[in-house]
This record gives sequence, C-alpha cells and structure tokens, in this order.
Amino acid sequence: MIQRTAATLAVFACAALISQNAPAASFTVEQFALGTAVGGTSPDSVQFGDGSLWISYQNGADSTGASGSSTVVRYSPSGTVLKTWSIPGNVDGLRIDPSGTVWALQNNDGNSALTTINPVTNATTAYTYGSSYTNVANRGFDDAVFTKGQTFLSETNPASGTDSTVVRLTTPLASPLQIAGILNSTFVGTNLATGKVESTTITDPDSLILMPNGDLALTGEADQEIVFIHNEGLATQTESFIHLLGSDGKTISGNPDDTAYATAKTGYFYLTDTGAKVVYRVTATGLNSGSVYVDVGKIFGSLDLSTGIVTPIFTGISPHGVQFVPAAVPEPASFLFVSAGLLLGGIMLAVRRRKSDV
Repeated sequence: MIQRTAATLAVFACAALISQNAPAASFTVEQFALGTAVGGTSPDSVQFGDGSLWISYQNGADSTGASGSSTVVRYSPSGTVLKTWSIPGNVDGLRIDPSGTVWALQNNDGNSALTTINPVTNATTAYTYGSSYTNVANRGFDDAVFTKGQTFLSETNPASGTDSTVVRLTTPLASPLQIAGILNSTFVGTNLATGKVESTTITDPDSLILMPNGDLALTGEADQEIVFIHNEGLATQTESFIHLLGSDGKTISGNPDDTAYATAKTGYFYLTDTGAKVVYRVTATGLNSGSVYVDVGKIFGSLDLSTGIVTPIFTGISPHGVQFVPAAVPEPASFLFVSAGLLLGGIMLAVRRRKSDV
C-alpha cells in the first residue's frame, strides 16, 4: 500500500479556488512500492495501462543477457501486487501496445530479445530479432513507442555516426523481428536553445517517448541531450534537440534517463528510484499541460525547452523511469461552472416553490 514519506514537498501554495489566476504547481512525494516486497532490486522502467502500474525490477541481471533475470510486477493503483513475472535477462524497457499487450524489452546492450505479456491470460510469449539486427559492439534495443500503426525502438551503442539510434519494426509481432533505421547517431537538427540548425551526435541512446503532439523524444543519456523527431520515418522527417543545463545555466551534473509530459493540470508522476529500490508516486497540481519533466542524475525536475534548464523537484539516489498519469478529477474552472449551475438550479427551484405557496 502507498505510504506517505518525509519526502513530501510543497513547492508553491495553490491559489484560491475562486481566483481567476491558475494555481502554481505543487508536488507531493509518496512511497508507492518497495522492491523488497517482491524480492526485486533496481526498479527501472515504469508503464501505466489497463488500470494498473507495471514496473520492471532488473535485479542486477546482465544487460547483455549473460546472466540473471528481471521481475515484472503489476500493481493496483493503491500499490497492491497483482501479479509478478520472471523474465530472462535485463528488462530495461517496458511498454504497452495499443492492443493492451505488455512489451518487456530484454538485454539493451547485446543479444536483445522481446517477451510480451498478455494482461488477461497472464501468458508470456518470447520473440527473437532477425538478420537486420546487427548484434555487435554491445548493440541492442532499449525502449519502444507505438504510434500511427507503427513501432519504433531506440537502439543503443552506435559505433559510428552512420549507425542507427532509432529504428522502425518492419515486420508484424512475429519472430524473426526485422528493423530499419530512421535516425542516425549524427544528424542535423534545430538547437532549441539557439534556434540554429546544427550537427549533433547521440552516442548513448536510451529512453524513447511519445510526446503529446505525436513527435518522438529520444534521450541521449551520456550526451545530456534530448532529441525530438517530427514526422518519424517519413521523407519529411525533421529533428530538433536541447542540451540539458543545471539551474545555474551550466552543463547539468548527472545523466538523463526518462522523460514525461504533463497532459493535464492535475495528475501523478510514477517514478522509480533504482538505487533506493523504491517506486514513488508524485501527486502534482497546477501543472501546465504539455510541460516537460525529466530524471537527471539524482534529481527529478521540470525542463524548460527554450533554455534546457532543469529545475529540481525531487532529489533521490538515482531516479530512472517516470510516467505521468492524469487524475480523473474536474479542473477548478469546470468545478466552478458545475457549482454555479447547481447554485442557479437551487435558486430557481426555491423561486418556483415560493410561487406555488402564494
């Protein structure tokens, strides 16, 4: 069950409900789950779907599949363990496709494979990659995005500027899985901080996220950079990027891992702290829809896409996976309209009753 911890943060006070001004953002951090409850360590990827939260615990498994296994856990919204699965190797990516099938991407640094979980039957299915996957120099697949009827994967450890960092599945979900690259390690894009078109190189591709506007966002972990891909896989594909900076405006300390986007003013950020072996739930209010949040080093913070500056919200040991889930509550403006409607209805009813009594 969720337990409140001392890491509760009140960043700003909320404005009064009747105020015309939007409330400032506030964040409350709670402990959602501990790995010890399922015998798991190193929680990493996080995914919300089918009313459940899914977490992969890597358990120190080798990232090339040489040894060990990971534990995938399905939690209820209250933090109750519903089901666990043992998946061979290191599960660094965990995603849910449009059909509801859970994808566990294994061994991001070599000998990559895929295991899917049917959330209804709990059955697992293993898949292998075909000849288009060059299993050399510790290359593998880290993350997946499903959009516009296609599946895109981030591919790790490019050895040269012409090696792929993002690929597209060219086959249905059946072994052998085949791929084709859509973004090379070195490319030309718009630097969002300067507005200039420049060449940049991603040497350490990691998380791949679908943005609210339909673009892809790729994290360059050791590069301390995030790349945005528009019209992915098409002839009109373009890229932009931002270098991450600390609040002092200098190159940020630590490497980024995952990115999340607020799609509502109120919701929850589910956050895994790998080093602490803890999964947190961050309750957030007063958010700007479309605002960007990122894990970097020891912090989880908000990202200014015009400057690259990351403003800390929460400090842990080594935050990794994060996902935003909107809260199913009315926005303050909607609440006011509803309240006004109920009040007006009550007044009209009272007037009618008085007339009938005359």
